[in-house]
Amino acid sequence: MAGRYPRAARSREAPRFTVSPSRPTLLAPPESEVAVPVATVPAAQPLRARAALHGPDRVREEGVPERRRQCLRRFVLSLSPQAWGGLDMIIIAAAVSAAHCGLVEVTGYVWLPSPLLTIPTYCLAFLVAALVFGLYERRTLLERSRILLRCTLALTLGVTLALAFLGLVLYESISRWLALLVAAGYVTVAVPLRLYAHVAITSRRVRVLCVGGGPSIQQLVQTLRHLHHRHYQVVGRVEPVEGVRRLVAGAVGCAALPQFRSREELDFDAACPKLGLLPALRGLWRQHGVDDVVVGAELTHHAQTGPVVSTCLEEQRRVTDPATFVEKLLGEVPADSVATGWFLSADLQQRASYDGAKRVLDVAASLAGLLVTLPVWPLIALAVRLTSPGPVLFRQVRVGQHGRLFTIYKFRTMRADAEKDGAQWARANDQRVTRVGRVLRRSRLDELPQLLNILRGDMSLVGPRPERPEFVRELEQLIPHYRLRHVIKPGLTGWAQIHYGYGASVADAHRKLCFDLYYLKHRSIDLDLSILIRTVGTFVLGAR
Repeated sequence: MAGRYPRAARSREAPRFTVSPSRPTLLAPPESEVAVPVATVPAAQPLRARAALHGPDRVREEGVPERRRQCLRRFVLSLSPQAWGGLDMIIIAAAVSAAHCGLVEVTGYVWLPSPLLTIPTYCLAFLVAALVFGLYERRTLLERSRILLRCTLALTLGVTLALAFLGLVLYESISRWLALLVAAGYVTVAVPLRLYAHVAITSRRVRVLCVGGGPSIQQLVQTLRHLHHRHYQVVGRVEPVEGVRRLVAGAVGCAALPQFRSREELDFDAACPKLGLLPALRGLWRQHGVDDVVVGAELTHHAQTGPVVSTCLEEQRRVTDPATFVEKLLGEVPADSVATGWFLSADLQQRASYDGAKRVLDVAASLAGLLVTLPVWPLIALAVRLTSPGPVLFRQVRVGQHGRLFTIYKFRTMRADAEKDGAQWARANDQRVTRVGRVLRRSRLDELPQLLNILRGDMSLVGPRPERPEFVRELEQLIPHYRLRHVIKPGLTGWAQIHYGYGASVADAHRKLCFDLYYLKHRSIDLDLSILIRTVGTFVLGAR
């Protein structure tokens, strides 16, 4: 901090004394002006300087609220989606109990269903609705409009599901006043709480300090810059004490040789400046208020990295590697920066219990889907046939698990001669798509025949989208680790589909692979159910 004499006692161009561990340096003003010196205190001792200038009591008074805000902000940031879900359940249960007691007390109605029935019904209905609209996604808290929209949609659908279940399934008497009071209670408590969390999160960005400047760190910085992510700020980087270039230059006696740097290196230094060396890490994160420390993949096994990780854990700082950082931030695994250690820790092998349970879920869900949607199939077939000449069903060879080829079935959405010149990528606003096909694609009704592929075992409900052999051969040569998509069965929907949608280029395929790798690592029954519920949200919102 900089301590200054009163403003009236000096001119605008006052000389400055720079206080440092070495001797002070005086920067003189123009001779035509008379000025009073100003002391600039080094950034390494801000609290001591403020205490000397303003007194320790004032510093303590200012520091306590700031520390409280930081602690509260860290607590909000540490809340997981499961914690937010549990908090919503508590709020809904309390609102139902309070509304039930209030209605009975004020109106004297005794025909209301028991709270032992309404509380679980409202809680489960709201939980399903919140998952459908992505209320518990971390990015929801980053925008105020997204909070209000998703809370409104989740509350509307949740109350509707609860009333429908109570009235149509359990044949219980329902109360619209009870539903309105529950909704009012949730809006009064949960929405302001999320808005406060939004303010706590966005008032100060998470400060990230990088260890090393290798390719993994460069890609991380580039990813954050391209995303314009306002939630995170890279304050700089620290590097090991001895760099390879310095050792080589010192060995041959040419340390003074000029170092030519590329434009990419200059841009990286501007976005992630070098702040110092590893031994100064503790002082640097205090000076810059660092929240997260990211250790480059190239330094994971470096001799100086072990003490750094231990120090971060002792100081309760989050420490991770670039791949894990991006994985938690975006829900994807950067394919270019995946190292050998990732494959060893991701557990990509087949899991017998999970695969068996998933197959049971696939068969049950596909049979139920066929029974529910079969009455619609003749209507879709008639619409396709009347608006475009050609077959109703579209058959195409795709690549399945372990590279095995199979025939996929869909309702035809393009002209019959759409690929007379050979295989082509499907594009946004593709002119080959018919009018009925555009509606079918937006609602995903064109994929209903793939339920037959699921029953046959060619596909699963959840998994990477199957691609054509012509494209797979090209993509395996251009994109690293693309073959890993074929470790598991392709799916009707998936993690990449609900986050990215259609892909029409190699770049899109590369980005979707990042989401597929995330699913490949974290696949489980609960994640599959979450993806299926989110897919229902895409039906409702028409996002494709």
